[in-house]
Amino acid sequence: MPIERSVRIQVTGRARAGKTTLRHALSLLAAEETPPLDRPGQPHFALDADLLLYVLPGAVNPVDRRMLAALPPERTLVILNKADSLGTRWSDAALLAARLEDELGHRTFPVVAVLAARTRTTTLTAADLHTLRRQLPRPDPPATLSHDLFTAAGPDSEACQALLDRWDLHGVSCALTALRHHPALTERALGQILHCASGIDPLHTEILRRYGTTPAA
Repeated sequence: MPIERSVRIQVTGRARAGKTTLRHALSLLAAEETPPLDRPGQPHFALDADLLLYVLPGAVNPVDRRMLAALPPERTLVILNKADSLGTRWSDAALLAARLEDELGHRTFPVVAVLAARTRTTTLTAADLHTLRRQLPRPDPPATLSHDLFTAAGPDSEACQALLDRWDLHGVSCALTALRHHPALTERALGQILHCASGIDPLHTEILRRYGTTPAA
């Protein structure tokens, strides 16, 4: 669902936080992406948009805390990006997001922006599903603990690498978990599960609640 054209959005944060990827994941290609906040000698620029999306690359540092303390909560949302790297389960990232929300005073959402962006532009194929099903007998974990472990699959190593290139380790791990519980899942259903596993929908819903349009009943 489109965001109203009159809403001005800025996406900000430190270098390599995933700002561009988040813009693509949310289809906010017209949003303004600021220069990295932690770049030495960075000239001052105003964070004065209607909506500020502050992207954290996992950990919070003093630059983040200083900037967020000066931003108004009523027009700021914090995105805890790369949530798949925060602990061993999604609940670890969710708990950290809740703690940061209490500490920083801003709504905070755990997200894996790279997976969300891929589910918007890439379709899970029959070949992907075939490769995933061939991996089901492997122990999980440790098979999905690292890229090297997952691609160490003998004759399937190239196909496993192709899966990682398309869906990354978090997406592959979520897909295998879903297939172990429901082996008959189709490509389309599994793609929808991967989209949900990215965590992007709650953030998108909040943006629409504040600034978007709603469908006719």
